[in-house]
Amino acid sequence: MAAHPARNVTADEIATFERDGAVALKGVYQPEWIDLLRDGVDVAMATSDRYSRRIQGEGEPVFFTDYIAWKRVEQIKRFALEGPAAELGAQIMRSSKANFLFDGVFVKEPGTTKPSTWHQDQPYYCVQGQQIVVLWAPLDPCPASVSLQCVKGSHTWGKSFRPIKFKDGSDFGRDAADGYIDPPDVEREYADRIVAWDLEPGDVIAFHGMTMHGAPGNPGPHRRRATNTTWVGDDGIYIQRPGVMEPDFPDCGLKPGDPIDSAYFPRVFEARV
Repeated sequence: MAAHPARNVTADEIATFERDGAVALKGVYQPEWIDLLRDGVDVAMATSDRYSRRIQGEGEPVFFTDYIAWKRVEQIKRFALEGPAAELGAQIMRSSKANFLFDGVFVKEPGTTKPSTWHQDQPYYCVQGQQIVVLWAPLDPCPASVSLQCVKGSHTWGKSFRPIKFKDGSDFGRDAADGYIDPPDVEREYADRIVAWDLEPGDVIAFHGMTMHGAPGNPGPHRRRATNTTWVGDDGIYIQRPGVMEPDFPDCGLKPGDPIDSAYFPRVFEARV
């Protein structure tokens, strides 16, 4: 059995998530899990795999990203499979279960100027459905000025934006013929809908897989470490997208249309009947 969150999600928080596509959940991870994740981030940064990247200009501080670190980092694996995120995700999705898709690690060292590009998560990867939530958790005090930012209501636009690579802006081989359009100039067109929150370790931003989001650089004197976990609920199915999916799971054994519910994508939480 995975751990319970420090508190349950409220009805008002679920309503905000469903309306805005993002909500800040205060005080939902216990301190021991934050400590475990900090240790896991240290291990992730000291090792590498195919999705480990250091994004920086010459002479600039590191912006480190990583995906599927749980396959090599025991602390992140333990958090995903034994921690409180699965139940939290099921609650916010109103789902009877939560299957773990993958994790992410994001470290912006002090002085990092590189922003995280505005994007939706779902067009990058192999799942389709409405019950998909990403739980983004800061591991350091995180003022809104350097925190994850979301565009309220963007999950309801009914548009899939062409995914692009953070490092150089190149794409993944998808275009209008495949149903993907260029992302908007968010800061010019939707400035009044951008939301961000002052966060402390133990807080979480829950956002829908189709919510537009990004993050500024970290010009201040403190590190900004964060991890996320992506959870799939009752209606999530496996799909193959045109071009390259990132991350991809070529050996997962699923066919298009199969539920995201297998040993490869473990069911970590299930509501008691």
